[in-house]
Amino acid sequence: MDELVNIRTFSQSADFEMVKAYLESMGIECFGRDEIINRAYLANVNGGVKLDVHASQAEEAIRLLIEGGYLKPEDFEPTPEFKFVDKILSKFRKK
Repeated sequence: MDELVNIRTFSQSADFEMVKAYLESMGIECFGRDEIINRAYLANVNGGVKLDVHASQAEEAIRLLIEGGYLKPEDFEPTPEFKFVDKILSKFRKK
């Protein structure tokens, strides 16, 4: 069985459910992580609801999300904050 990979995180369960239904209608098997805790407590208390798919379906799922307007290609670009942290951490990585 394929490993699961996270392709999107949602702060609201309703958004997760909508995208999950869209992908499943296109034949992509989806799984939610931290969905129950996100509903039971404050939204986004644990980083939101994670949408996972099988690794073998990840590229297709991402393509469908872009085509459906749920993602933009620039969503995959590292943020300035990530670049800053990565620059600092690179000094500690083995070469």
